[in-house]
Amino acid sequence: MPDTAAPTSDLLPRLCAVLGDAAVLTDADDLSFFGQDVHSIGAPLLAVIRPVTRDALTSALKLLHQVGVAVVPRGGGMSYSNGYLAGTAGAVLVDTSGLDRIVEINADDMYVVAEAGVTWAALDAALAPLGLRTPFWGPFSGIRATLGGTMSQNAVTYGTGTFGTAVDSLLGLEVALADGSVLRTGSWAQPNSAPFFRHYGPDLTGLFSGDAGALGIKTAMALRLVRRRPINTGISFGFQTFDQMLGAMAAVAREGVASEAFGLDPFLQKQRLGMGDLKSDLKMLLAVGRAGRGPFESLWQMAKIVVAGRGFLDGINYSAHYTIDAFDQDEERSMLRRIRAAAEPFGKEIENSMPTLVRAYPFPPLNHILGPKGERWVPVHGILPFSRVAAFRADLDALYARQAAEMTRHKVLAAAMFSTIATNGFLYELAFYWEDERAAFHDRILEPDAAKNLPRYPANPEGAELMRQLKKECVALYAKHGAAHLQVGRLYPVTEAMNPVTRQVLGAVKTKVDGAGLMNPGALGL
Repeated sequence: MPDTAAPTSDLLPRLCAVLGDAAVLTDADDLSFFGQDVHSIGAPLLAVIRPVTRDALTSALKLLHQVGVAVVPRGGGMSYSNGYLAGTAGAVLVDTSGLDRIVEINADDMYVVAEAGVTWAALDAALAPLGLRTPFWGPFSGIRATLGGTMSQNAVTYGTGTFGTAVDSLLGLEVALADGSVLRTGSWAQPNSAPFFRHYGPDLTGLFSGDAGALGIKTAMALRLVRRRPINTGISFGFQTFDQMLGAMAAVAREGVASEAFGLDPFLQKQRLGMGDLKSDLKMLLAVGRAGRGPFESLWQMAKIVVAGRGFLDGINYSAHYTIDAFDQDEERSMLRRIRAAAEPFGKEIENSMPTLVRAYPFPPLNHILGPKGERWVPVHGILPFSRVAAFRADLDALYARQAAEMTRHKVLAAAMFSTIATNGFLYELAFYWEDERAAFHDRILEPDAAKNLPRYPANPEGAELMRQLKKECVALYAKHGAAHLQVGRLYPVTEAMNPVTRQVLGAVKTKVDGAGLMNPGALGL
């Protein structure tokens, strides 16, 4: 147990002695930036530490545990659910981005071991020349999102249509507990083995996945590898109604052939096509050219996108976009034929510019953390079985109707993006936009050119309060319909209404690995 009576006045010099002066941040601007996420601001931090080795991290954790100081782990920092925001003042945030080594790429046994701070973009760049990738290979935010943060929060996007969420690609984890002790999971936990197999006894890898860092800090992980298929092709469909889009997305998901599947409502269609400038358009177009199978196909794909321009969704209310990965043209044709057969009863095929651009430029700069006119943005999501989506949407429409006057008064706009997870999950992600002042988070994340072209707004406390209320009501609505969630953090009620016995078991695990309650206290409701 920690000595909570131990003096903390000399804690910062002691941390500097363990980590080095450059790895201990106490500047007000740094504490402000690291103390907030996409939407919210946490309690004031005592310091931010950025260890560059796993041994340094565990030494720092031992010291912090000894003096009884709470620890908050952070990955790439792209969350919106308060997962890495301190609940009370005086915590030390652990920025894991300094743990950025790819330890081993084993092409014979088909696994890769990487430290927690490696970004998905960096991992993919290292694997691509070898003709390999992980099954799930990153979220849209992969230019900043780290492996450790993703496995703590769980995520979807690239590879999700066929391989599920991020944690489904895990083989094993190395986790530093609150007292600095270290455990490993799966076959990696055995003395004469390697991290090649996940299910050796109880699935402890699963236990420490999606935990929002409440059970420990992920220091390294092993992921499965698959061969990178040389052919990837996009296909898109347009619909007049949400029900048509839902029917098509469910039917295509059941085929199990689309690597990625995402749908957009009318607002987000316009936003995705309306944001960006000539420089970013050219960058994406060149990426399409580089991704082509040869010079002629590259020119053809680029020409199609130029001709289609930004008007290919005119007259389309909802759209769904798919990418397939194939080893050869026969497999490509078969996959596309199955997708067309599933989707065409509900809508019509349209130009495939959007999935082509997304796949060619998978990890773009994160300039969409503000709205198209510089508005603040925050998402809220839930994962539903297909059969419950319609009822959820009806209740959501009723919620919007009740709040319509207030949303209009405070200029709050609501939109939605959709995706399917493997064959059995429908992710319904809401996106809210409202005029409000930027935070330090936005100023650091936005590219300078993007930041200067977006207007700034004054503080809007009434609009911000309405947004907090809308988030709360939407979370309750998802719970009413039995939704599951990624990025649980401190936002989604995973333990609040959990089966009592399940809750007791999870609480017992928390007590065992963090008896003093110093590891991200409050995350997961623990």
